[in-house]
Amino acid sequence: MIKQLKCAASVFAAVLATTPGFASAGALYIYEMSNASEPGYGGAGMVARANDAGTVFSNPAGMTRFDDSKMLAGGIGVYIDGGFQTNGDNTSTGGSGHVNKRIVPAGSFSYLKPINEKWTWGVSAQNYFGLAIDWPGDWVGRGSSVNVALLAPQVQPTLAYKVNEWLSIGAGAALTLGYVSDKLRQDPLTPGEPGEYPDGKTRISDTDFAVQGNFGIMLQPWDHTRIGIRYLTETDLEFEDDPQVSWRDPLGSALGDPKVNLDLGVTMPQSLMAGIHHRYSENLNLLGSVGWDEISEFGKVDVDIDDNGLPGTTVNADFRDTWHFGVGAEYLWKPNLQLTAGISYDTSMSTSRTRPLAIPLGALYRYAIGFKQKRRDGLTLGGGLTWLYEGNLEIEDQTGSGGGRTHGKYSNVSLYFLSFYAMWD
Repeated sequence: MIKQLKCAASVFAAVLATTPGFASAGALYIYEMSNASEPGYGGAGMVARANDAGTVFSNPAGMTRFDDSKMLAGGIGVYIDGGFQTNGDNTSTGGSGHVNKRIVPAGSFSYLKPINEKWTWGVSAQNYFGLAIDWPGDWVGRGSSVNVALLAPQVQPTLAYKVNEWLSIGAGAALTLGYVSDKLRQDPLTPGEPGEYPDGKTRISDTDFAVQGNFGIMLQPWDHTRIGIRYLTETDLEFEDDPQVSWRDPLGSALGDPKVNLDLGVTMPQSLMAGIHHRYSENLNLLGSVGWDEISEFGKVDVDIDDNGLPGTTVNADFRDTWHFGVGAEYLWKPNLQLTAGISYDTSMSTSRTRPLAIPLGALYRYAIGFKQKRRDGLTLGGGLTWLYEGNLEIEDQTGSGGGRTHGKYSNVSLYFLSFYAMWD
């Protein structure tokens, strides 16, 4: 029984370790979810722009740029498009499948207010980490997942200090509520006529609280150029649950025993990003960014089963650290209308042999456009659209349903982020 429990724990851990990866399609932290104005930039120059209240989260040090209070609030819609097609080498049971199509709603809020000439405080609310995804119940990867969500909504109070005219520093404490929910299906363990015994179902869900540090520096060596640096600390989430099962086998009652809990330790990895904002002319600003996320640590999930007399273990998804590169621009087309655009590239955290079956993880390409229109004194409306493209992703020799090996390809994987927001002075 213990051996089977460990095996099940490894399945849950592998799914948990890869859930947010799909959310960001190759990277872990989702730039578009940091604030509602971000989908108009695709992450380009994020930590150096500091041109709205969203800087409370993107770079706390940027808050000192404002003489008056600022507020930003908006909604974000996320649409996922991706399907998996098996090939002739596949021996797993089940068929090809497509992500259940739906729009996932989200939003953000940020507010800042100067205390005096040196100090500024702010607060933000966002879900920078995770997403939800559904697959058909009969697809070939149902043993990995059919319905999974990993979310980490945050409320972050921040404080910034203006050291001098060209240097500011800031820090925030992101109060994080981690939530995980995963449903997967297992092939019938008791033989019978086709359709007599449906797939067994397994579910795990839990919440945990953690605090993530957010530290920023803003440099302005020249009037027309500023440079931003932001560091997010590594933070641990500890999930514990008694898996709920409905297997056609005595083993199922063991997994569902309320005395046996499954513990999963997940790491939100440290992240470092730098950006530049350069005023090229009266109407044109140029943006650039480079970043690094320690995803290799995120892929190591601690697993422990209570009261079994055995030490815990670590399931390693063999992820690689990821790098981000982005460029963008802001163009003042009319006195009250600014257009924005950005493109960026994030390296892949996985390969065809380490890529999880349920989650298409690959390198990502972002293409973004947006606008900001001043409607009257004190009010600006804006919106943005980001197309995040991964393309075709191969899956080779992954364990699938029925004990077989899964081979195939994800085709034209894309995510779309659409946002609308308002800014008040």
